[in-house]
Amino acid sequence: MPTFVYSACAEDGTTVSGEVQAENDAAALDQISRKGLTPITLTEGHFDGPWWNREINLFGQSGKVKSSDLERFFTTFSTLMQARFPLPRILEFCEKQTKNRSLKRALDNIRASVENGIPLGEAMQSAKGIFPARFVTLFEIGERSNRLPEVSANAAALLSSEAKMKRELRGALVYPAILLLMSGLVLALVVFYLAPTLMPVFIGAGATAPAVLRFMTGFREIILSGWPVIFPVLAAFLLVSYVFRTHFKAWMMSLLMHLPISGPYLKRRETLRLCQSLQLMLSGGASLPQSVSAIKEGAAFPAYRSLLGQAEERIIAGGTLSDTLHGSPLIDDMASALIKAGEESDRLSEILDTVVASLSASTAQTLNQMIRLLTPLLTLLIGLGVGGIILSTISAIMDLNDIAF
Repeated sequence: MPTFVYSACAEDGTTVSGEVQAENDAAALDQISRKGLTPITLTEGHFDGPWWNREINLFGQSGKVKSSDLERFFTTFSTLMQARFPLPRILEFCEKQTKNRSLKRALDNIRASVENGIPLGEAMQSAKGIFPARFVTLFEIGERSNRLPEVSANAAALLSSEAKMKRELRGALVYPAILLLMSGLVLALVVFYLAPTLMPVFIGAGATAPAVLRFMTGFREIILSGWPVIFPVLAAFLLVSYVFRTHFKAWMMSLLMHLPISGPYLKRRETLRLCQSLQLMLSGGASLPQSVSAIKEGAAFPAYRSLLGQAEERIIAGGTLSDTLHGSPLIDDMASALIKAGEESDRLSEILDTVVASLSASTAQTLNQMIRLLTPLLTLLIGLGVGGIILSTISAIMDLNDIAF
């Protein structure tokens, strides 16, 4: 449905601006008049607001809304729906509560659309890039079946579970990150302070400096003399990495999936996310093709998006979901087997509850095992590297003392 931007005169004489969704100009003008406004201008398009209130983004990510903001919205929405508040009032309250400008603007437009008689799901769909496709589909179905409170509560629970997984992963990587940072600081101290201090000792004694010391001194000279070129190149590399971070993330995901330590964890984590979304969609009343299509649109990695696309085509052609998932290296074997059993017994939604519970426990266990293995391994490698440099330097100094005496 087309969107029209308008400016109008309110009853108190002030000029207001906004947008409405209508079939044509006449219907848009009728909606504006029913709001008690006198139309001044009307054009087809979207209202961006004043320039100082717009979001400026140089990398094409305008409109990005964090999962935490969506989680708070769905939780508040569900609570107010259960309290039987009118839908426009709920949307207005949620709009006032959120601090995210993109979400605030989207909720304002959705509220205006709902007040004009447009279904909530259709209004959410017009807010492109704000709400994941799986949630838009879910709200459309929940609105038709009069189950919006339950659907929004389940959506908030799913986002909370996904956020918990991210927090667990980040928390587990804190100690390894501290180890890498400290080792970098120690190496910088050795290269930029210890090496230039010791090098004159070997030169004055007419002795050959250790290879490690010569390498550190040469590396230091390259950095000090070439920083006008090195730093801009490094900055350009970081900028390009940020701009193409989606492709870089997909490439890293593909690489980590094939590593013996991270591979099992990533497979279980992505399978868990898929099963959680699928269980949410099916329990909300969506059909299997609808569910797979919506989950495919929100898949974080191209490999899973491709797999779900194949599954959707197979299901539409009369096959089953397990036909595609079974034997895939991207899907946990236990989950694949249980999904097949659920389809054969026509109890897929109930079986997915068991799959999600089992994968949640096994994913957390795999993460703990991975970190327990990674932490001592990383500590050993850093200790050997830094210790080897220091010991070789001390050994050379001791040799100088033997020559002097």
